[in-house]
Amino acid sequence: MSSNLSLQWEKLLRPGIITLFYREYPLMELHDDACQRIQEFLYKILRFLLRQYPHRAELEQWLYINYPEAQYALNRNNRKRIFSIDQLQTLIHKEFGSHNEMDISYLATTLEHCTKDLLKLAHDYVNRLGKNEVLANDIDLIMNADTIFVEILRSDLNHSTNTSSTRYHIDTSIATMSYNELIRHFIITETQYKDDLELLIKLFRNPVRIFFNDDPEIIDNVFGCLDDIYDLTNRFLSDLEDAKEMRDDNTKSISLYEPFQNFIEGNEFECYTKYTQTILANDHEDEFKKIVMNQIVKQYLESKSDQMKETYRYLLPALLHLPIHHFQQYLIYLEKLALFPESESAQLTDVLSVLRQNSHHIKRPKLNINLSIHSFTMPKLTDNKINNWKNIIENWDIKESISLMDSHLKHIVIQNSSSNIITSVDRRAILFSTVLCLCKAVSNDKWKFKEKIWLRKFNINDQIFVADHEYVFEIQCDEKNYILAARSEQEKTQWLCLLMYIRNKSILQRELYNILVNEDAQQILLTPDPTQYRFCAPNLPTNIQIDYHTNDKSSSSPSFTIRGATIEKLIEHLTHHQLLHPRFVKSFLMTYKSYCTPLELLNLLIERYNIPEPASSYLYTEQQLKKFRKEYVQPVKLRVLNVIRQWVDKYFSDLVESNDHILDQLRTFLQSVSDTGGLYQFKTSILKLIDKQTIDYQDPFKKNQQQDLTSNEQDQIEDLDVFLYDLKELSDQITLICSTYFRAITSQELLYRLPNLYNLQNYMKFLDKVLGFWCKRSILETSNFDERVAVTERFVQIAIRAYEKKNFAAVFAIIFGGIIDLEKSLPFTWDRLSKQSRTFVTLVDDMLGEDSHFKLYFEKLRQSPLPVVPFIANNQTRIAQMKEKHNMIVLSTGETLINFRKFQQIGEHLSEIQQYQNMPYDIIPNYDIQRELKRLNPMKG
Repeated sequence: MSSNLSLQWEKLLRPGIITLFYREYPLMELHDDACQRIQEFLYKILRFLLRQYPHRAELEQWLYINYPEAQYALNRNNRKRIFSIDQLQTLIHKEFGSHNEMDISYLATTLEHCTKDLLKLAHDYVNRLGKNEVLANDIDLIMNADTIFVEILRSDLNHSTNTSSTRYHIDTSIATMSYNELIRHFIITETQYKDDLELLIKLFRNPVRIFFNDDPEIIDNVFGCLDDIYDLTNRFLSDLEDAKEMRDDNTKSISLYEPFQNFIEGNEFECYTKYTQTILANDHEDEFKKIVMNQIVKQYLESKSDQMKETYRYLLPALLHLPIHHFQQYLIYLEKLALFPESESAQLTDVLSVLRQNSHHIKRPKLNINLSIHSFTMPKLTDNKINNWKNIIENWDIKESISLMDSHLKHIVIQNSSSNIITSVDRRAILFSTVLCLCKAVSNDKWKFKEKIWLRKFNINDQIFVADHEYVFEIQCDEKNYILAARSEQEKTQWLCLLMYIRNKSILQRELYNILVNEDAQQILLTPDPTQYRFCAPNLPTNIQIDYHTNDKSSSSPSFTIRGATIEKLIEHLTHHQLLHPRFVKSFLMTYKSYCTPLELLNLLIERYNIPEPASSYLYTEQQLKKFRKEYVQPVKLRVLNVIRQWVDKYFSDLVESNDHILDQLRTFLQSVSDTGGLYQFKTSILKLIDKQTIDYQDPFKKNQQQDLTSNEQDQIEDLDVFLYDLKELSDQITLICSTYFRAITSQELLYRLPNLYNLQNYMKFLDKVLGFWCKRSILETSNFDERVAVTERFVQIAIRAYEKKNFAAVFAIIFGGIIDLEKSLPFTWDRLSKQSRTFVTLVDDMLGEDSHFKLYFEKLRQSPLPVVPFIANNQTRIAQMKEKHNMIVLSTGETLINFRKFQQIGEHLSEIQQYQNMPYDIIPNYDIQRELKRLNPMKG
């Protein structure tokens, strides 16, 4: 991407990516580096499409094959796109040349659907790992796991030598991986393997088990000891996660020795030997047929959609070989890891020798292919790769290079059904993840491309009969049906297995997800005993009053406002395990000192963090306990630490200036936080933040900066010639000073008027006592009429320049400080002002008109782009009026609740001010002018 266009591309792509991500996945976080990676990839997609499919017809075909839903979106003319077509057309014209408008519409739709596809894959992957943030490495991994994305990346790599390669690649071969990559890939593979085991148990075995209650041995003879293997895998993953969390240095990878050794000592891998003996038994196929041919099972499978009957018959036998393949993978990983110097080579070699003894009893599976449903990569039947099919096949136009299967089929064509004229030709059939290619033999080693069958939406018919042909099956596509014949029953089964895998891979993932969601919903979420843990007390009118908002249709979660509550209920909602209230947390931390001391808040947060186990008298399952720890304990602890982090970051002075040694207590608490469950990162980041904030707080230079307007009177000057400096330069330096003081004001100063903080004092003093009084004094003390008019005109022009810079505070200080009353006090001077100046003064007067309740000002403020220096006197007045209201709500029972709705309204006004403090002005500071302005004290003398 050219450097001069990079910012323009970011302005086009970044807002759409962020909008789409948080609209679809509001509870996840997309890191900036991940967003940047997606932008780069979308640019590569655009370059790929413009290079490979320059004409509309080709682009339509590519869209139809890969994103058929995009066709529906294109037909909705009134739909709102996330990427602007006008901006996209402009940038494409600048960088790639001219393209017609319809092509741009297709390109915009393609980018949108690629973005959705990538974000969904990233969400599913990250969610499976139990994380709530998407990083750049995750995007790299996803891009190299999807066949369409890999095709784009490879094409871009071949055509652009300047394109940097992604940092992490997933490959079925682990030979070239580093130690850290290998460990990470192992954990990912193990997680996917656990999901595959759940699929076998919950989707394939459990539904048919109920039909064999009288003869449960049949189920055991077919599915073996899957439960034992699943339990072993679960505990193995749990040990890996604990090892990951307990490491001292997060930059280092974990060792696999201890997790393996723990289970080897108990001889727990013996279950793989038992399972292999069941699956590879001579009578296993007969036992499997007993299940498939059972009439009740047949009726059940036929009642299911998505060709579940064919999936069960052809794909399930291959899926049952997954544990056998996976055990062999353990040996491959350990052999590779033992070669690295950073690993515990001797110990891993011992583990390897024990597992090899078990492997002697584990035969190789009959089907030499690992069809993992949850793997990010597609399998291939053999290790032979033909990277350039064009060299051996004439007219080859398929971009994929790695095949799942390469064999021979007969292509049968029924030319006339009435006369039953049938022709068949031999074809070399090459199966990829999205297409089946049929090729005709030209010579012994040369072939000619004849036909491709796109495998996007298709069905399989395995019961078709064609005279004089055996092992026939039919692929039913939308446009055309294809009748093919294999060379043997075994080959037919293999073809149908792979075709059902391609057809139903994502469907099976979705089915399992729905089953797990339903199971989870049926599990009761345990909570601690309210007598031992007061934050679990039920909601009652005596401890919380809530106003629900039924008209909020845009939100999927219930919207409500807490009108009043006890401090325990406020802490409960502040760190709730399900409900996330960012604005609630912000308002609470801004205003908590009105109803709670810092020490009380810290003690409550520590008490909230230390969650007891459910009462031992309550009978609960191990699954319920796991759900309690995962969905209640962990979220609450993370949110307690998040509140503490925001407290330290935004209101550190509360911790330092308290006489209760709060900072020491906080450090002691953080040191006691365990290093598991994702808490380690939070703990270390808060401790580092405390150290940084302590250094900043003790920095004498920053303290002196706050007091730079409270200098000695000897350094001050009474007057400053308004004509001494260039008008624009002087006005811009005034704006820069106002912005600096305004952006330094804290919510605590606005709310509590703290005497040891000078930012608000500096801001108000500079506006009222410097700008306002300087203007008034300069005008009134100029005795010559023409000079007075010129001085007045100069100040009005300074205000106009400040108005252009959206510095409303300086505008009002100058106009209302010395100009507004001229019409009455100095009418001749007023009349001599230019029409522009008088019109501007009238405009400013109307903006702050009391009759309109500052309506014009607030309307102008909302329309103004940042940066802005607002007029905050109105907000200060409202905050002061709200503070006069009662802090407590007295119930009829005599009990009191904290009037939190009042404090939320105060927090909203404080947030309204804070939204303008984030962006500084892009003005070059002139320290000479600023020094003179800060020394100016027109009230002196």
